[in-house]
Amino acid sequence: MADLTRAHVEAAYEALLTGDKQKILEYWHEDLRFEMPGNHQFAGWFNGLDDYLEKMAKLNEACGGRFTATTLSILVNPDDGLSVDITRLDGYRADAPEDATSPYERLQIENIHVLRWENGRIVEGRSALFADGGTLANMWWSPMNSRGERTEL
Repeated sequence: MADLTRAHVEAAYEALLTGDKQKILEYWHEDLRFEMPGNHQFAGWFNGLDDYLEKMAKLNEACGGRFTATTLSILVNPDDGLSVDITRLDGYRADAPEDATSPYERLQIENIHVLRWENGRIVEGRSALFADGGTLANMWWSPMNSRGERTEL
């Protein structure tokens, strides 16, 4: 895939952030498969773009819009149709105070995405977390807060 460049990968993520399905479909295949790591309600394989977009909407809802993803590096292998990006995520639960440090209220992790591309679009993705990111993500997505009280996500 000769047109697989860092700029193309960045454009795919920018399209995803627009929420405009037609724009997203320029870079993300409707039959997308995407695997999320962890042992929580959003771990495992998402089958189809709509399934994946529902998960992304739930993430935005759980954060109340307070979520940032900073790309640290993007590597591309056009010959094999693969890209790898390393990202730092920082998000708060919607009801968490700005100074929250508990992993039940603030998610601070680094992850890697391995994306497989065909004809300019992502057909499969896998996410993996560095260090203790799996545990931290499980705590953040759990139905508890830092006081041990059950919450809604």
